[in-house]
Amino acid sequence: MIFITHYIVQLMNSNTQIISHFFLLSLAFGTQFFAPVVNTKLTGVGFYKLGSAIVLGALVLAFGIDLSMSPVLSTFEYACYGILLVSHILSFTLHRDQKSIFMWVLYAIQLLLFSAFVFHAFQFQAAWINLFFISAFLLGISNFSMLLGHYYLVVPKLTEEPLIYCLNIFWVVIFIRMTSSLAVIFSTGMPYLEEGTMLGDGYMYNWLFISMRYLWGYAAPLILSFFTFRLCRLRSIQSATGVLYIVEFFVIVGELISVYLMSKHGLSL
Repeated sequence: MIFITHYIVQLMNSNTQIISHFFLLSLAFGTQFFAPVVNTKLTGVGFYKLGSAIVLGALVLAFGIDLSMSPVLSTFEYACYGILLVSHILSFTLHRDQKSIFMWVLYAIQLLLFSAFVFHAFQFQAAWINLFFISAFLLGISNFSMLLGHYYLVVPKLTEEPLIYCLNIFWVVIFIRMTSSLAVIFSTGMPYLEEGTMLGDGYMYNWLFISMRYLWGYAAPLILSFFTFRLCRLRSIQSATGVLYIVEFFVIVGELISVYLMSKHGLSL
């Protein structure tokens, strides 16, 4: 899979590579970060393995993209990818319903190593690092919530409380994400929205991308998350899961637009 990804990425332009690489890494980190939110004794180890499989797949694809990007991977980055992939394979194969001390140690090592890799990969640029982590948390909790809702089909006796708890985390994360984005708009982004501006992609396209970023990436997920909450309270989990799929779609679109604006114009929205 790595070599197939490497070949496909050679056909992409540099901006597409940056966006794809950023998205896959943030999805992997965010999904792994929220793995302990629900006790595996409630869901069974299958739910943890489902999340681990997504993390592993995202890491493999990110590695394939990274092989084609400039500058070339350093020894440290190769080591990070190797340890992360091996540790996630171990987590996938050895994890049981009861999380052992070894699994907690492995989880801590994964997060620390992932964080060190991100700092190194983005060359300690504060804007990119800040964007990565808040984007990863939003992608991670939305993806985790959607997977959890889906898993109620496997464990029908699971109460709605874990899903509501995930929604509470989602609201905190998206509020922080929106606050950070609005701070950028009012501090450096307003010239991009002035009539007749030639900054960025031009007046019309700036409005198009930025409005899509806010309407699709913030407004739609927020509104839909409240519908999800009401459905959870009614114990209509399958309906709530269907809405969470749509939430996940809008979050992904919003974050992809955000990374595009950052990579091309330096706007961390």
